[in-house]
Amino acid sequence: MKKWVAICAVLAALVWAGAAGADVPHGSLTGLGVVVSGVTPFEFDPTVVDGGTSYVGASNDLSGNCNGDSGNVTVNGLLFTVVCAHYVAHSLCCNAGSAKMRFAYGTGPYNLIRITDNGLNESAPTDTFAAALGGATTLAQATAWVNTGAFGSGHSGGWTFMTVQSGDYAVNP
Repeated sequence: MKKWVAICAVLAALVWAGAAGADVPHGSLTGLGVVVSGVTPFEFDPTVVDGGTSYVGASNDLSGNCNGDSGNVTVNGLLFTVVCAHYVAHSLCCNAGSAKMRFAYGTGPYNLIRITDNGLNESAPTDTFAAALGGATTLAQATAWVNTGAFGSGHSGGWTFMTVQSGDYAVNP
């Protein structure tokens, strides 16, 4: 009988530990960089957390929500709140193997950003910064774009790539 009680206690502990671990947010973005759009440089300083506990690192977050996502973005000294974020472990189309974070900030229209942390990737020596053409006018559009990317969201625009002139971004699981 004692053996069964011990086995049940161990199994219960394992189940509890697994459930507790499932609620931990995954994916964060930090850093500071000077980004150039056309000829105008601007300072972009994000602190973003993908609070999702499902579809972690996947190209598409099929949850359809932004539960637990948080953070702030400072653009040239102006502070904005992040409304949705999704961590992607590696790109399918570009910079294969590099982690990236897609996120939206603002209050509508929403600004949509994708930062790829290229680390020491020799084919892309600096991080990649992109903004969505046309942005999103509703939170639903921003959520779809962030969670499923340019292709999955049905948005007719695409990413506009800008030069990271200086600085460094870190995308971590």
